[in-house]
Amino acid sequence: MRHTIPCIQWSKVLITFLTASCLVLCALNPLLPVQEALASGPSQATPFSPSLTNTPKIPSARSTINDIYFMTEQYPPFNYRDGGRLKGISIDILNGMLKEMNATISSNNVRHLPWARAYKTVLQTPGTCLFVMTRTPDREHLFRWVGPIMPTTIAIMAPKSAHLIIRQLADLKKYTIAALPDDIGHTLLVKNGQPLAKLTTNPYAEGIIEMMLKKRVDAWAYEESVASFFIRKCGHDPHEFESVFVLTQAELYFAFNIETPDHIISTFQRAFDTIKAHGDVDEIIHRYIP
Repeated sequence: MRHTIPCIQWSKVLITFLTASCLVLCALNPLLPVQEALASGPSQATPFSPSLTNTPKIPSARSTINDIYFMTEQYPPFNYRDGGRLKGISIDILNGMLKEMNATISSNNVRHLPWARAYKTVLQTPGTCLFVMTRTPDREHLFRWVGPIMPTTIAIMAPKSAHLIIRQLADLKKYTIAALPDDIGHTLLVKNGQPLAKLTTNPYAEGIIEMMLKKRVDAWAYEESVASFFIRKCGHDPHEFESVFVLTQAELYFAFNIETPDHIISTFQRAFDTIKAHGDVDEIIHRYIP
């Protein structure tokens, strides 16, 4: 009996220690559940090739440019993943800004995430940046902005064969509209009072296109050029679809967390202004949108 009691006590101590260690590790990695890494591999379009296994360090408010944690989504031709590589207008512009600043960032600090997840992260986490984002009055005071990259048109897209006629916002309520959750199209529909019964969300553009073609929804609220890109990718002719109503016209930006220090924002903005003045931004845009 004298030998059994100490063994039991030591077992309890060991279990307590392991449990506490797990709790500490979880506390130190608050964003671990939301990581969705890009497949690794060299890229000709960008030096970013994040690993599936590495967990990025989330910077503090005192971070340097090299520590900023960047997030992007599948939003071609502005930013997209192709064969495990990040490509697009905003990717090339970011590279141009970093080159102008003589700065480098770790591949671990760039992630390709679903929009809703990335949007929530940049809202809540200092030292983060999400690109590209449409700058709107409702979002104005939620983020700090670098840009503008280029104009954007958020519209209601539908198959021409549907013959939809929408002359005003009130007409939208007669139709079932699809949107990506928390995307600008979704936000505008909710703000304008689209009935929930007439609003469907799907996190994948390809899924929404299929829903339209199967007549499960009448139309799609999305960015015009991005919608055309996805329609073409799905093997359909973009000319068979049309913009039946414009929800808003705005500008695309890099959106930084609201707590990002002034010196980081001003440094990125100066770099952007410089490469834009040299004609690099227009050259990049025309490379993807002839």
